[in-house]
Amino acid sequence: MPESIRAQAIVVTRFSYVAEAGFKLSRTGLTDMRRTLYDPARLERRFRLFEALTLPSLATQSDPDFSLAILIGEDFPADPRARLERLIAPYRDARLVTQPVYNNYKATKLAIEACRQGGASHLISIRLDDDDAFSRDVIAAQKALAPRVAELGPADAPAVICFNRGLFLELGEAGNKLYGVTEKLPLGIGMGMIAPADARPTIFSTDHRRVHTRWNVYTEALTPRFIRTVHRDNDSDAIASGERLQHSPEDLDAILRDHFPFTRDQLLSLRA
Repeated sequence: MPESIRAQAIVVTRFSYVAEAGFKLSRTGLTDMRRTLYDPARLERRFRLFEALTLPSLATQSDPDFSLAILIGEDFPADPRARLERLIAPYRDARLVTQPVYNNYKATKLAIEACRQGGASHLISIRLDDDDAFSRDVIAAQKALAPRVAELGPADAPAVICFNRGLFLELGEAGNKLYGVTEKLPLGIGMGMIAPADARPTIFSTDHRRVHTRWNVYTEALTPRFIRTVHRDNDSDAIASGERLQHSPEDLDAILRDHFPFTRDQLLSLRA
């Protein structure tokens, strides 16, 4: 990392956060959105994926030096909130951040601010949804790549690093499907923005599919670095935007062994 940059990595995960804008579900109105997001059956499905995929991918990072913010609403149900607190307790620097109903950018910006540490010249804000996973080396890769990419552009301009090779996991009653993809548009899982610590933009400032229209973007396409789940509760269209890769079962086993803390059997037996 260049000596002029002392970067703090902050992962933000929104857990059924009720936002006034920024999600498709927001268009239904706050009452319907709250009813949907806080439905006990849906919350249980969300916890199942969060505990089976998201948290293990964070717990096994090769570089454990990062902050984690789990963003929830102020009126998030008490028992699920206590469950979240128990789940993140083992992490070195993790916290629940509660916010009233704001738009997606404002709420996530406040979550990032809640994690800031003194001494950092730059922040690397990183996206991870509560039903997805990234590979063991995403934090390390962000710390290695982001400062180098930032120094290629104008002084103090934000820069984005993303990973567009990974796996899709389709969950279905008739059985799960696991396959490789190389996305043609930037994907949000593990995507990070490096910017000066006092800068306004964060990785949530714009749609993750359009970051390349606003900032310099480096896309790493060779290493599998994400697992995206496709299921009935997806807010966005969970459709691969690029090439579907023809991995054999043996290929998938090798990818999972080398990059993720899961086996193929675990993923294919997952229910949500």
